[in-house]
Amino acid sequence: MKGQLDIGPLHVSGQERRTASLRRYSRFVGVAKRILPATALALLLLVAVWPRIQGSIDRVRFAHMPKIDVNQARQVRMVDPRYTGVDHDNRPFVVTADAATQTAKADDAISLDSPKADLATTGGNWDELTAYVGLYQPQAQKLDLFGNVELYQDKGNALRSDSVTINMAQGTAISRDPVEGEGTFGHIQAQGLRVLDRGQTIIFTGHAVLDLNTRTTAKATP
Repeated sequence: MKGQLDIGPLHVSGQERRTASLRRYSRFVGVAKRILPATALALLLLVAVWPRIQGSIDRVRFAHMPKIDVNQARQVRMVDPRYTGVDHDNRPFVVTADAATQTAKADDAISLDSPKADLATTGGNWDELTAYVGLYQPQAQKLDLFGNVELYQDKGNALRSDSVTINMAQGTAISRDPVEGEGTFGHIQAQGLRVLDRGQTIIFTGHAVLDLNTRTTAKATP
């Protein structure tokens, strides 16, 4: 007859558990005794050398960065801009400059340095206007020129004034400042002018004095 041996669950005494816990705690304390002093020493060294490290970082980061003016950051500047379009009669025109500056508050107003406007006529001729500075409105196709404004025509005429306002869409221009010029007709001085049909017709306004090439002098009054 076979017998059976019944073995109940094994139990670990409380004393053994406490001994195992003490061993684990001792190992933790031993490791901590080695790590904590090393960490403290590293922190002390970092505090001691941090000012030098910070100075080196600042020099590397900002040594070659120019100072930025807030006003300049709000402007868009372009070198050698070129604007093209056509007038109401589908005649092309070109506006160029050495540089163009546009501010965020003026979406349709562009300041130009040394602007130049070239306009072609239906007859194949051209007019060219230059100035020191200008203000161009692309949507309205209007160009205001200021400072030593000069108008050249390929047929040999040249006119000068302090300011001229040009309507590129209509092919017209106007100046209320004194005007002086010369050409195939002779020499002219006037108090202002109006240019129609891209220079096909020029009206001198105010008191005007014309010295013809034939040396006969004519005076015109408005």
